[in-house]
Amino acid sequence: MNLPAADIRNWSIKNKLKAVIVLTSLAVLLVLFLVFAVNQRNFLRNSLLQEMDVLSRNIANNCAASVIFNDRPTAGETLESLQANPQVIAGIIYDADGQVFSSYYKQQTNNSPMPYPPDLLLNAGHLFSGRHLDIVQDIGHGREHLGILHLRTNLDKIETTLMRYIGFGFLGLGGAFILAWLLADRLQGIISKPIEQLATAMRAVSKERNYRRRVKMNRQDELGSLIEDFNEMLVQIEIRDQELRSKQNRLDYLAHHDTLTDLPNRLLFHDRLHHAITKARRMQAKLALLFLDLDRFKTINDSLGHEAGDRLLQEVAKRLTGIMRKSDTLARLGGDEFVIALEHNTETHEIITVAQKILDTLSAAYFINAEELYITVSIGISLFPANGLTAETLMKNADVAMYRAKEKGRNNFQFFTEDMNKLAKETLFLENNLRKAIDNQELALHYQPQVEIVSGQIIGMEALVRWHHPKLGIIPPNKFIPMAEETGLIIPLGKWVIHTACHQNLQWQKAGLSPGKVAVNISPRQFRQSDLVKTVAQALAASGLEAKWLELEITENVLVDDLTPTIAVMEDLNTMGVSLAIDDFGTGYSSLNYLHRFPLSKLKIDQSFVQSIGEPMGKHAIVEAIIALARALDLEVIAEGIENQTHIAFLKRHGCRYGQGFYFSKPLPQKAFEQFLLRAQQPQHTHPENPLRN
Repeated sequence: MNLPAADIRNWSIKNKLKAVIVLTSLAVLLVLFLVFAVNQRNFLRNSLLQEMDVLSRNIANNCAASVIFNDRPTAGETLESLQANPQVIAGIIYDADGQVFSSYYKQQTNNSPMPYPPDLLLNAGHLFSGRHLDIVQDIGHGREHLGILHLRTNLDKIETTLMRYIGFGFLGLGGAFILAWLLADRLQGIISKPIEQLATAMRAVSKERNYRRRVKMNRQDELGSLIEDFNEMLVQIEIRDQELRSKQNRLDYLAHHDTLTDLPNRLLFHDRLHHAITKARRMQAKLALLFLDLDRFKTINDSLGHEAGDRLLQEVAKRLTGIMRKSDTLARLGGDEFVIALEHNTETHEIITVAQKILDTLSAAYFINAEELYITVSIGISLFPANGLTAETLMKNADVAMYRAKEKGRNNFQFFTEDMNKLAKETLFLENNLRKAIDNQELALHYQPQVEIVSGQIIGMEALVRWHHPKLGIIPPNKFIPMAEETGLIIPLGKWVIHTACHQNLQWQKAGLSPGKVAVNISPRQFRQSDLVKTVAQALAASGLEAKWLELEITENVLVDDLTPTIAVMEDLNTMGVSLAIDDFGTGYSSLNYLHRFPLSKLKIDQSFVQSIGEPMGKHAIVEAIIALARALDLEVIAEGIENQTHIAFLKRHGCRYGQGFYFSKPLPQKAFEQFLLRAQQPQHTHPENPLRN
């Protein structure tokens, strides 16, 4: 396709120079390559012709006596010697009357018998046609004409050799292209390097927002003045950036700390447990194993940072150590998991006493970095020899019992029973049913409005998936979403949600309901999919919805992954016109120093912070810090989980414009949300503080 002259004129000097050098080099090399290929083809054909000419003369001489004495078997044996040459596919001896005297056909060919050579071949002695070379040789004795020999060979070897040369030729062209490109890149720098250096610096600053970058170039001309002004502009921006960073540090302080816990590790615990089992077996005694897992530890660890999490683990370890006896073995397996082996006082009522003491001790308040934290623990208990005879079996069964304790609401203990093995089967049942739920139309989207707090005007909605199982009824999202994330089912489920939400939003717009943007949650596993951008584009194209009416919500944990591909995906979505928001902001381990580099439009304050407003130990400071950070980054901020007028008053006072929560409406199915939108458009309201309640 020809490029318009105007487009070429708009190329940079660097690219114009490169194009001239590279195209000229390639054109010359291509002509040379074509000349070489033609010459090589002629050379290979001549070589084959000479080889076949010698072969045909030898065969003709050897067959002369057989023709004279009408010895057809001997002539056939002579032709059979052609098998030694894989290129020969047929050979025929004709007598002086033009009748076939003897013939040979290569076994692998299915060619029909060759006709008598045409005059063109007889006159020329050889003929290249298609994929064959035909050659005829006179058979005679002295001056007596006895007949002719007709040989046919294939040209496969020539074609194979030519293709190999062509392949090498293209490789050479590729290498020449690279060499020409590198050479052009060096040569053009003489002209374009100063301008390119400034342009590169501008692009880098714009993309990376690294305002500490400076352009170093000692020039006294107009370009030097431009560079000096550019560097001064970066200085001023850096000063503003430092002020922004000071606000980030405050939130950073509330989220990050460092410490370690000092307890036996997994290896040491297993060794001690093996010894304890051996001792108990020898003495015919009992042994109890308690498996502890802190409830919702990840929430605290993500919100306050790994340092605060380690401090909390250290405090937990100190409290457990304080209530354990010397004969007991306490260990930390890793993360938020602890185990205790009780070798004495292993009667049921004694174990219950120990477990309850652990619950009471760990549930008391923790003071970490001036924050009052509460955490509970779920405990699974297995007994030797009743629940297992090996350390591995006891650990596995105690782990199963611990998960049962979490299912029963956390902050409790459970003794292992065989019935707990049914839990794994139930989980597998849900997983298999979830695979069919989309096709069976068991999934539906509910919508919760997002509202401008002051006016009560609906500015958007969040799409939330619900599962209506035909037998089990409504299955809560917190039961199947984590499972979908773990098994990978979140990928097809997420695609369905995006497509459905886009389609429904467009239908409401066509009906004149104007619900605003629809927000869709994107899980970390979805975000890491290489085809996420393609999936979103397909959903928009299939539904006809404009990209500006779609908002994708991601968690803070996505931002701590590899920055380069994360930013690339977000920029692709942003270029498409799709808005990006951080969901549950303040609960994750966000990279605050790089937050300004992401193309975001909104922060969503997690409902746990909002719902603590008005409480004596409420997290007011975190809410204020998030609002201030959003304002400094020029981002919108929306508060989740608004439930009462106290929340509204606080958010208004601190400049939070948008909100979402049960104060306005719970998530509603499609039909109910349509009625909600219709009521919101009515001119009269009877509830001035919250007009949407009517």
